[in-house]
Amino acid sequence: MPFLVTDSASPLAFETLPALKVTEFQGRPERGEVYSYLRCYVREGALYYSVTVFDGAPPATARIGLAITADDTAERYLFAVLGKGQNCELSLYKDDVLEKVLAAPAVRHLAGQDEQGEYWSAESVLPAELFRTLFGRVPQAGMLLPGNVFLFDRRETAFGTAFPVPANGPLPTSRGFDSFLVVPY
Repeated sequence: MPFLVTDSASPLAFETLPALKVTEFQGRPERGEVYSYLRCYVREGALYYSVTVFDGAPPATARIGLAITADDTAERYLFAVLGKGQNCELSLYKDDVLEKVLAAPAVRHLAGQDEQGEYWSAESVLPAELFRTLFGRVPQAGMLLPGNVFLFDRRETAFGTAFPVPANGPLPTSRGFDSFLVVPY
């Protein structure tokens, strides 16, 4: 079943959107299966996204990444990587091999605590022009955007994903991408 992404003419509050949770784990991460998720929406062809990780004191090497593409074949995809208090690292992959490091968008960092524990969060945007330049089109209602979410630590081989991926594959990988279906608001 695809993950629904709203296409809105105005900004939306992330907490009102559905969450795509990391539930699939390859191996056993040292810090356990940390609860984490992605929320996102499309506005004017740009993808606005927020990641939340319930680990108040992660190691400096802990990351969460969004892999997504507007390429139907998913041969080329963007991989936006975020860590607590870290700048975004944005790269373009082709056939699961790094093709190019891109200029990273600004990030808004948040932290807090709720009934599920202490968390950190980061919000950013993948601009419409980036999609247009790399894929020849921008996200909009009716489109399927293949993608996945990865939770990992650069010191470990174990990692988590939102959609299952083959065992012992590269990180990131387009194998296991599922659909983000963009729907009108």
